[in-house]
Amino acid sequence: MTKLILIHQRCRGALLQAVLIIVLCLLQGNNVFASVDTGAEVNAQGDDPDTLGDNTDDHDEGHIHEVYAVLMPWFVQVVGIVVFYILTRHLHGVPYTAVLFVIGMLMGVGTVRGGFTDQLSQSIYLWQGINSEVLFCVFLPGLLFKDAIEVNFHLFQISFGQLLVMAFPMVLAGTLLTALVAMYVFPYGWSFHLALTFGSILAATDPVAVSALLNEVGAPPRLKMHVSGESLLNDGSAVVFYTVFSGLFLFELDIGLGEDYSVGEGFAIFFRKALGGAAMGLGFALGLVIILHRLDRRFEKEETVLQVAATVTVAYLSFYTAEVTAEMSGVISVVTCGIVTKAFGGSLISDWKVMDSFWSLLEHLLNTLIFSLGGVVFGFIIADQEAGHWEPRDWGYLVLLYLIMNVMRFFLLFAFYPILSRIGLKTCVNEVLFSGWAGLRGAVGIALALGLDNEVAEAVQGTDGTDKLEITKKVFGMVGGVAFLTLVINGTLSGPLLIKLGLADSTDSRKRIVECAEHSARQKVLDDFIHLMTDPRFFFIDFALVQHHCPILQNLTADELEEAVAQNKIKVHPNLYQTPNLEHVLPYIKESDKLKKLMLRAKRDLFMSGSATTTEASEDVAFRSFIKQMSKSGQQFLDEMEAAVEVPEEAPDVLVRDVRIMFVELLRAAYNTQIELGELDPREYNGFLSYSLLQGIDFAHDEAQKGKPLNDWALSQVTSNDYIDQTEDYFHRLYRCLTVKRGHPEERIHTLADADPLHYQQLRLVVIRAFSFMDAHRDAQDRLGDEFGSARGETAAAFRIVLEESKTQVSLAEKVLRSKTKKQLKNVISHYLCIVVQNKAARYFNRLVSSGVLLPREARHHLEEIDHEILHIRSCSIDEHPGTIKVADVVPEEEEIGGPRRRRRRIKQESIL
Repeated sequence: MTKLILIHQRCRGALLQAVLIIVLCLLQGNNVFASVDTGAEVNAQGDDPDTLGDNTDDHDEGHIHEVYAVLMPWFVQVVGIVVFYILTRHLHGVPYTAVLFVIGMLMGVGTVRGGFTDQLSQSIYLWQGINSEVLFCVFLPGLLFKDAIEVNFHLFQISFGQLLVMAFPMVLAGTLLTALVAMYVFPYGWSFHLALTFGSILAATDPVAVSALLNEVGAPPRLKMHVSGESLLNDGSAVVFYTVFSGLFLFELDIGLGEDYSVGEGFAIFFRKALGGAAMGLGFALGLVIILHRLDRRFEKEETVLQVAATVTVAYLSFYTAEVTAEMSGVISVVTCGIVTKAFGGSLISDWKVMDSFWSLLEHLLNTLIFSLGGVVFGFIIADQEAGHWEPRDWGYLVLLYLIMNVMRFFLLFAFYPILSRIGLKTCVNEVLFSGWAGLRGAVGIALALGLDNEVAEAVQGTDGTDKLEITKKVFGMVGGVAFLTLVINGTLSGPLLIKLGLADSTDSRKRIVECAEHSARQKVLDDFIHLMTDPRFFFIDFALVQHHCPILQNLTADELEEAVAQNKIKVHPNLYQTPNLEHVLPYIKESDKLKKLMLRAKRDLFMSGSATTTEASEDVAFRSFIKQMSKSGQQFLDEMEAAVEVPEEAPDVLVRDVRIMFVELLRAAYNTQIELGELDPREYNGFLSYSLLQGIDFAHDEAQKGKPLNDWALSQVTSNDYIDQTEDYFHRLYRCLTVKRGHPEERIHTLADADPLHYQQLRLVVIRAFSFMDAHRDAQDRLGDEFGSARGETAAAFRIVLEESKTQVSLAEKVLRSKTKKQLKNVISHYLCIVVQNKAARYFNRLVSSGVLLPREARHHLEEIDHEILHIRSCSIDEHPGTIKVADVVPEEEEIGGPRRRRRRIKQESIL
């Protein structure tokens, strides 16, 4: 199994490349799909029996089964994962949604021109013809409610007047100007009602890419409020304008849809939908606040989940009820519901982290699907040359429309600038310039255009309405193209423009703050390192190796080290304080004047505490002492109980069983604490290490319920040993074929793994598992002693029985460590310590970001370096790192210092981080 794990690690890059090749093959129409007549129009009812050909097997000929609709959403999510991975590693500035639009476009072009009839292509056909009302009800509530419930209500309240100006008069003016462009610049002969519908679709802005950028660079709160608040309100107003104007356009198409009404009736409909939607949203919000108030058990996870479920349910129900049942504005209803819930129910939410995580997940899934779907439909339009929905000249008009819309955006903002700069939060010229450039078009506009196209397509199905369908196809083509151009051009250049305008938090004073934070991070990590040096697991390390893999600990001075030791002593209770073992660290400190003093003090303290000696001649004795200390644990608890009162030899089986089950759960908590503190890396061996240990706990719990004694050491190895016989030979050969030496040049020689790299990885797995196992048992034993130190009688006897079983299990792990050489253990332990230190550093930088000390972009390069170094540590098997010093060469001679050997009871102290 260890070889299997290593192969997974070595081949991740190759596997990723394979995934990308497969995706490209899918997009290019490789032989994965079967062929069919090009350009056939397919729908869920299967009206064209020639579309599917003979590839229907046991299904009805010519019928696309609705179950295929499940495939496309999850296929594009897989593609989105690959895209996100590439963008975050290599192309930070490229918008995620723009890439998905392009991939969707390629899928659409490939499906139409290739004429495929596989299940994915049929799923694509189903989705591109989705009903408009279903489309709105699925996408819009999930996309809008998250932004609404996360709004800063205080700033929103102050800037409400500004946002109303931007959302209603500006949107209406923008709609009219865009309509004039569509009528008098485009050569398509569009009617006034169609032009107004087109203008209302393009009036909705989507700052999803810009909002993330504003948070990342620390833009002013006022600017963030203007961008997000304008988007929330103008989405609502644009959808209401769209409803009014599209009704007039559909009526003039004479396809049995829409309604004709006068200007006065149009304004009445507008106010009825807008105000009615707001009223319904307010009602649903009050109901949601009551639900959140009743679900007030903050420490029960199930009620936290129910709170999240309640927000999702109310968000979708408020949209459906307003939009479909009451014929009001569902968008305004959802936005109102979210904002009012944040204002009056924000303090009632038990866990905002869980709430935000869920809505972020839902937003990501919906954005991934809607932009991919928009790209698919755009690909259908430009690929179907026989239908003539998209002509070469349309590309030129698309670019011209994009340029004109940017000019109009700036014109409108500066036209309303005298008002915007005097009310609410006010504004400035630089913020207006950025807001003008950041007026991206996105999910809402694509959804509206797609809904209009599908509504017309459904109405003219089976009739001679090709000319009517061509109009809406052209509308969607223009909307999709503008959305793509704004995402690629405006979204990509928003970051540099923000910095150029002086709106990003990147001043010289900010740089000094960042430098101070980085220095603080070094000090905190050093404090944690010193605390780790009190742990018997790390009494034997190679500090040259640690410095090589942990740059944050390089170039330490004696003053820094002495200060860290003093801080550790202050933060630990005097009765629990343990002297850090620095005999392998001090030789690497630069100040020679202070070195002798520090080493003499460390040697005296170590002797007084009963730790290892310092001379090279006694290292073997110290090494054996180190392993022995690793296995010490709950004996003090037993001694204290027996000293207080005589403990019976036996205890009732039921009582022993319950104590054993409790102890198993303490072990589970200990493993989870190791993962939380970075001492057990869940990514180690692709998760097999932590999985095998926790799986052993599950098995041990099962055994304990049956009344059997603890046997979790053997059970933790079941997962690792199940498939070794079947996979070892195969993966060994595969490794020999695929392995390419990587790492630093000096690591190509003098490694413990030169003979067999797989054997070294197996060694690491066994040693780290034993370390984590023994540490978890010590923690569980100490916890048992802390919580039940006053136990007497049969209860004490049950505790003693379970502790003895635990000690037996620890001795099995100790036996494994004793079977390894000092050189092997020192190398593995040192690499293990490096991973622990790097994880603690990552946790500290993440905490600086979450607390607002550092911006995400300021901590990103540190976190990326830590991730890169951890990957390098896992693959490193070098024996001697540059600068290695033997302890015996620098330890000063001194008369032997003796002293009573005191029992060291390890107390688990939470990390300083």
